[in-house]
Amino acid sequence: MRVLVVTSIFLSGHGNFVAEQVRSIRSAKIDVDVLFFDPRQNRANYASNLPRIIRAIGSRRYDIIHTHHTYTMILVDIAKRLTRSTTPTVLTHHEPETLDSEGRTRTWHPTSQLRHSKRLKRFAARRADFVIFVSRQLATTLAIDRPQDVIPCGVDLGKFRPLDRMESRRRLGLPADRQMFFFPPHPKNRRKRFELDRQAYELVRAELPDVLIVTGGDIHADTMPLYYNAADVMVQTSYCEASPTVVKEALACELPVVSTDVGDTREMIEGVPHCWVCPEEPRELAKRILEANGHRAQGARDHLLRKGLGLEQVAQRVTQVYEQVLNGRPHGFKVAALDPK
Repeated sequence: MRVLVVTSIFLSGHGNFVAEQVRSIRSAKIDVDVLFFDPRQNRANYASNLPRIIRAIGSRRYDIIHTHHTYTMILVDIAKRLTRSTTPTVLTHHEPETLDSEGRTRTWHPTSQLRHSKRLKRFAARRADFVIFVSRQLATTLAIDRPQDVIPCGVDLGKFRPLDRMESRRRLGLPADRQMFFFPPHPKNRRKRFELDRQAYELVRAELPDVLIVTGGDIHADTMPLYYNAADVMVQTSYCEASPTVVKEALACELPVVSTDVGDTREMIEGVPHCWVCPEEPRELAKRILEANGHRAQGARDHLLRKGLGLEQVAQRVTQVYEQVLNGRPHGFKVAALDPK
């Protein structure tokens, strides 16, 4: 089987979850080519890369096209029409703004309006032969009548694992004698809502004057395990998420998680000790941070394995989707429309 992965997010974010999924699928002895382009500097990169997509799809070398993101799915559909390709397409949908029902991360900019459009997302998803949603919440909200399944992104349990806290701090140059909580995203990322995290931090500092907050955003992916292991608590205060990788990475390191109720976070931490989903209120977040401080999320790695969230486990489920689509027998579940707009 030969698969073409078309993505505009292959290198974005510290988790590089698309890159990790590609690597794990290749480990399953599937031949994967990647067509990546980066639209972050210039949105015109979507259109300018259409000829590359047309050439790749028109080559007829691939059994499956696997794409990520609404805009990229639309480009693939255009390329298939122009080349009269019948190669089946799998779309992985992991766009958190789908769940931003109140539009709190939407701006005036036309690209932001398009990015938040459920009509556009449904239009694109209906062009796929099979849709993989990374969370049940996405599937329920988008509510499309297509073969589908929920397959969250996996986590590399070999890379993200418990390490000695003091040694991790020594390697990062962090103080050994201060309590620390970790906010993995860049604080300037509006969707991640660092302001709420900062308000909770100030309340925690009233109880623990020497507490330290460390933020991410520019941390190399290979260094992330050290930050999780150096921390006492991981805090997530986003407006919206799909299936946040940082939660699974923290759990893989058995680091307690305190989070707002976003995406599938509640499902991920359910039953894991010293992990909390909180209302969007600084005092409640601070209370749970203090309760989690000094503890470990014991058993969290086994919890992830039971959910089938190791990289190899997820790769197996994705390759099963490929086989179903190729055999003309795609199956999945359908969900009731909660947001028919």
